[in-house]
Amino acid sequence: MLLLKNLPMSMRYLHKVQSARGSAVLNGETKKCVRNPNKSSLLTHLPDYTYMDGRVTPFGTNQRKRIIQQREIAKQIVTLSKEMDFAVERHQRNMAEAEETKQKLLAAKLKPKGHLLLQKK
Repeated sequence: MLLLKNLPMSMRYLHKVQSARGSAVLNGETKKCVRNPNKSSLLTHLPDYTYMDGRVTPFGTNQRKRIIQQREIAKQIVTLSKEMDFAVERHQRNMAEAEETKQKLLAAKLKPKGHLLLQKK
């Protein structure tokens, strides 16, 4: 446990935990990892430089890789949501068919008898 006197009370007690990717710093109270500032910020998403004459700045290698990865994730989200919609519709259709067959079976079994049969005609 590491005690840092200059930090606010909520961040004073930090635990170091060894993980598969190396060491991660956990907040002692919330037991959550501290947010990595390099994961998403203006510095990671904006180009490293710009041209003064207004030309388009080419993407960096990691930025291009990140864009391709985000497109793949978006495609996967769309396909999975379509599969979920199809599964929900199929389940509803199967439930309606099961209810319909149950009603047909009950209608075939429960027929009016005696004077009720004569009154219907």
